[in-house]
Amino acid sequence: MKTVTIVTGIFLMMFTHQELQAQQQMENTMSQYFRNRMLWNPAFTGADGNKFYALQNRSWVGFDGAPVMTNISGELTFGKNSAGGLQIISDVTGALYRTYGLFNYGYRIKLNEEQQLRLGISLALSSDRLNYSQIGQAGAIDPVIAENMNQQVKYDGNFGLVYSYKKFTFGASFFRLGENLNNSKQGNANLAFMQIGGSMDIDFNDDGKLQLKPLLMFHFYKATEAVADFGAQFSYNKSINTMLLYQSTGNIRAGAGLQLKDKGEANFFYNTNTKIANSASQQYELGIGIYLKGRKG
Repeated sequence: MKTVTIVTGIFLMMFTHQELQAQQQMENTMSQYFRNRMLWNPAFTGADGNKFYALQNRSWVGFDGAPVMTNISGELTFGKNSAGGLQIISDVTGALYRTYGLFNYGYRIKLNEEQQLRLGISLALSSDRLNYSQIGQAGAIDPVIAENMNQQVKYDGNFGLVYSYKKFTFGASFFRLGENLNNSKQGNANLAFMQIGGSMDIDFNDDGKLQLKPLLMFHFYKATEAVADFGAQFSYNKSINTMLLYQSTGNIRAGAGLQLKDKGEANFFYNTNTKIANSASQQYELGIGIYLKGRKG
């Protein structure tokens, strides 16, 4: 407990006293709900065991320059209660290329046999560049483009906590601490500054083969109203899973996946374009996970 207190203190002090503007939160991903919870909350780092997970999310399919986001992540437990995580993210939209790296640390506090608290922090590095082949000769003399190309690496961080009691799990994650603590904003992106939610595990039989996990998630934004996701994941024998969620903007998110015990998983998700949410609409996402041996907890 002393270790995580020191690390968290240094982390918060560092980001309170500097101009930090990295917009690293990728709220588009649909794997974050059940398949890779570390994506939305660093406190989940190591909670689902040691694994690698890679995904690609495509939005506005059919349009030139449509967003394509690729995320490769890994998480490993170490010691009795600690875990480390890493994300490498490539976000391409038209001529703009954004690269992110996130380093996570998660710590588990076991309150008793039925309750535990998790704390997590993440340090994020980001950089932007432009593809001149898609801009043309005008890009070479445009001062805005030239300034963008000369930007240095930016950094910021997230903080999260998760409380579990029996079959219930509640979590909160705070994004871009430096940007929000300094009341600054980089660019025009309307990204979430906080995400909170909870889930519950419902077993239909004693052997746990049939399980339903309802979930309610809220995304909070500075410029627009909060967005809520409500739905559930159904799983059978830890080999088949399906997901269905309704978003308060009118969108529907659905997905399905296959798991090989102790080996890995493959998932596919789709987000309708009924209405435009705070993130790009009409998404397709493919995720592949590889399980590693080690502690799960």
